[in-house]
Amino acid sequence: MNEFPLYRRLSTRSRRAIVRTNKRYGHPYTYNPRGNLLRRLSRETGMTLEQVYSQLMRERSELIRTRR
Repeated sequence: MNEFPLYRRLSTRSRRAIVRTNKRYGHPYTYNPRGNLLRRLSRETGMTLEQVYSQLMRERSELIRTRR
């Protein structure tokens, strides 16, 4: 899990949300992390908000790809 440094810091609800791909009735789900989460991860890791966001998106795409 070293390849997912931010995923380890997420709560259970955030971990579920990051790998979700569909809403009810098959509608697509777009992951949009909240500002509080981005600020907390930025503070904990020393990364900028943009770096945290792009890292979360990279981790999300890799998690979705490996789960299928």
